[in-house]
Amino acid sequence: MRRAGLIGGALVCVALGAVLVLLAADVWRWGDAIRADDVRYRAAPSAGDLWDPGALVPLAAARNTLALGDDLAFRRALRAMRLGKLEDTRSFDTEVLIQRAEAQAQLEAIAVGNDDPARRSRAMTLVGVMLLATPVTTTEEQIAALQAAVKHLQTAIELNPDNDDAKFNLEFALRKRNVGLSAQGGSAPNPAGTPNTSKGAATGSAGSGY
Repeated sequence: MRRAGLIGGALVCVALGAVLVLLAADVWRWGDAIRADDVRYRAAPSAGDLWDPGALVPLAAARNTLALGDDLAFRRALRAMRLGKLEDTRSFDTEVLIQRAEAQAQLEAIAVGNDDPARRSRAMTLVGVMLLATPVTTTEEQIAALQAAVKHLQTAIELNPDNDDAKFNLEFALRKRNVGLSAQGGSAPNPAGTPNTSKGAATGSAGSGY
């Protein structure tokens, strides 16, 4: 009986050792895949197997060991955003709009659920940029999108006061919004705010929009 127990224990140790070897291989593959796919993404963002090297050990053991969940979520959100073709601000193509909606949902989830304020700020900035690129058919829709963009960009700056991208885009959004309000005949708010209370690039020299 004792010998059988020793044999059983030895087999367990061998099995555990094999799992650890496979896990180590998965960890190595993940590191290699992320570096390689970051390069591949720039040339082929539509590739469906980006950042997915497969696994020898199930249950995403290697990915969880490396704590890659947040990094992968952000990469995939950026990919969806790029496939949304933000440079085409007049596109009403269904596929493009679906990609934009998916990207916005992913970025908003990161913006409210990530533990890193800097990453939340960047995600919030990108949501603001997406809102600036939202195709609209009326002045009212444009102003609504701009108001939402301003809110997201202001929040991005609150999360990370060093976020220059958010500041530049906030300035762009405020100026564009004020032009729209003036065209409607309403009074355009002062983008500089009141002394000592304003924030963002709109209070300084002209920057550049998205």
